[in-house]
Amino acid sequence: MPRNKDIDLFKHIGLKIRNKRKELKITQEKLAEMVDVDYVQIYHYEIGRSKIPIDYLLKIAKFFDVDIYYFLGDIKKEKRDNISVINYPSNPELEKRVMMLKEIYENKSEDLIAVVNTGIENVYSALKKQNKQKRNPSPVQKKRLTGNNK
Repeated sequence: MPRNKDIDLFKHIGLKIRNKRKELKITQEKLAEMVDVDYVQIYHYEIGRSKIPIDYLLKIAKFFDVDIYYFLGDIKKEKRDNISVINYPSNPELEKRVMMLKEIYENKSEDLIAVVNTGIENVYSALKKQNKQKRNPSPVQKKRLTGNNK
């Protein structure tokens, strides 16, 4: 019988498979045909009911044109034998941007990296400023919020 950490791990991998499959508009039947299993087995992998063999995971990664670490990238090791999953809501747009950033950094072009870093820092700075304004509204904003226009 699988231990809870195994269930969490395989549910996580299955969710990543499902999200990527849907993003690429591939049916379970098509994916099953490529891996040479029944489509019901793909369903079982996607919900974490069955442990996916590593060779199937490698085939799927190749078929999806992603690195195998795509399925494992947000898993962290907390203790020697205790693996847990960071539960972030799936966001295909974010995953796409992360892959783009990874490619830019792997290219090792200092000019491109500098542009990306500047852009990220500017956006982050604007976000911090926006959050600070929400926490500490100016006297004019306070009047608007309280309806006290005296």
